[in-house]
Amino acid sequence: MTIMDVDPQVTSDVNIVQVDSDAPDNRDAILEIEQWASEKGFVRTNEYWLRQIVKNGRRLFRGICYRISNEEQTAMREDAKKIEETVQSMQPKQVSVDDEG
Repeated sequence: MTIMDVDPQVTSDVNIVQVDSDAPDNRDAILEIEQWASEKGFVRTNEYWLRQIVKNGRRLFRGICYRISNEEQTAMREDAKKIEETVQSMQPKQVSVDDEG
């Protein structure tokens, strides 16, 4: 599996890119594109079925990736904090042997 193309090629000044994978199926293409995105500072959109294209006689899967804004990062941190607080509140309280008295 290989990332075959990124459009635009230079991604330093863009917020959205198209990424083409030659993975054998949709699932593997999603994983490969997500890996590429995380390495390059992008996030893959949450589409479940990637578009398919034929380029130079090869079938490829095409995904869209975007750069997370500062506002989205703030919202994600707040959501993670709420989830952590909820998980902590659901933890069972430990009873010591001395309390069973």
